[in-house]
Amino acid sequence: MADEPVTAESSDQRDWATFDTLLDVTVNIIPMGILLFFVGLYAVIRPWNWDPGMFVLMHFLTLFPLLLLAVLTYVSARAIASDERGI
Repeated sequence: MADEPVTAESSDQRDWATFDTLLDVTVNIIPMGILLFFVGLYAVIRPWNWDPGMFVLMHFLTLFPLLLLAVLTYVSARAIASDERGI
């Protein structure tokens, strides 16, 4: 029994994306929108002179936290959904 592979049903794959779970992680979705706004703003308007080093650093400092926040939001949504189901 312990050597049997664990398989998930197809409906189990999407059980975490319920309205209640998405409402719980809205706290992380709003800052992601703010970060995306600044990425778009600084891609169009450059308040500093054109410097490739500054451009890369500026976008790294917004995109890297955005990536980390997206991963954190996904993991927390899965944890919230599994806790609500009692798994």
